[in-house]
Amino acid sequence: MSADKGLLLHSLLSMIARFIGVGLNFALHILLARMLTLGNYGDVKMLLTLVTGTALMSRIGIEQLIVKEIASVEEHQQTFGTQFLKNSYHVIFFTSFVFISLWLLFSPWIADSLFGNITHQNMMLAGIGILFFNLVTINAFYFKSLRMASSSALVQNAIPAISFLLLIGIFWSSFQQNQNYLNLYTASNVLAGILSVMVILPWLNRKRAQQPNIPRFAQIIKRSLPLAPVSLFPFFMLYSDTVMVGALLNSEQVGLYSTAAQISFISLFFLGALDATIYPRLLNISKNHPDKLQSFFWKATALVILGLLLVTLVMAVLAKPALGLFGETFKQATFALLILLAAQWLRATSLTFSFMFIIENQVKRLNIVMVMSLIINLFANYYLINRYGMEGAATATLIANGFLAGSVVILFFHHKLLVKYKHHD
Repeated sequence: MSADKGLLLHSLLSMIARFIGVGLNFALHILLARMLTLGNYGDVKMLLTLVTGTALMSRIGIEQLIVKEIASVEEHQQTFGTQFLKNSYHVIFFTSFVFISLWLLFSPWIADSLFGNITHQNMMLAGIGILFFNLVTINAFYFKSLRMASSSALVQNAIPAISFLLLIGIFWSSFQQNQNYLNLYTASNVLAGILSVMVILPWLNRKRAQQPNIPRFAQIIKRSLPLAPVSLFPFFMLYSDTVMVGALLNSEQVGLYSTAAQISFISLFFLGALDATIYPRLLNISKNHPDKLQSFFWKATALVILGLLLVTLVMAVLAKPALGLFGETFKQATFALLILLAAQWLRATSLTFSFMFIIENQVKRLNIVMVMSLIINLFANYYLINRYGMEGAATATLIANGFLAGSVVILFFHHKLLVKYKHHD
């Protein structure tokens, strides 16, 4: 199979897997939106955002390091990958417990500041999900590093949704009593983490000879920290507006805006599918077949930009009907959704260019641009939300993503990141 056909086929399979995950997540959130009041649904969305964000910070970039280190080696050297994953678990357990402790300390204040109606006990209990959410993510990124994009997508997107839906079905009669819907979200994180470990056990149990020079605890932390902003700042860009909507407006507005944001993330699910297909291959080609990288890079770039443009246009046409699935009230967020779709496409245009900064060990420049984009996003959110509500939050995302994409592409050409890779057809 040619490289071009292989890229398209694996991208298609990854998209199908992502679509399954997207479908399950939408079924879950449509169910929640129709069963709960808008305010309570907003609380669920806010809790999900906070747990996800705290888990992301606690990983300190380890998921990015897993892909960078393992995807670069040839297939016959995968003993390295298994041992590296096991060593990464040690770090994840340690950092997760540190952040769970911080969660327990600050959760009463967070509950009073950002939520309309949530007990301190339920808020503290939700911190348990940080560790198990991290297990899901780490295991998904391990599959990504092995260029198993479909398995990665199913672990990361489908397993958490299935876990939550299963628990809702089991505890249907008591779902709305004593904020059990929040506790079921926490329990679903625990179940999803356990299931993800069960899925990956065959790889962990394979008998292989020990390899020397596998990075251990301190080395993993040292290598992962520079990569942490690669995951951290895009998340903050995506969710800072949701948190600020919650801080500046009310739970109902959080429910409306976060639903619009979730629908806009459909394009990012497709982007994630392309990311999982393209990035590990770029890493492997840069290390083992550098003469082929330039050609692969431009084909991958065209696939991302044109593919996501098509998805964005389709989603724009379906914006109002998609919001209507959650209830008639949610159609109020249609204009915000259209702005967010444009913002996500802008972000997607710089995906492959960002990869080259990581491959060329110039992550510092990428991090600086992302920090600047986040600062712009925060100031724009504060200014625009106060004046235009959730549409202002969406516009802030559009402005920040435009700055990010433009800056990354300009720096890419300025520093000539492809020059050393001789073109080869």
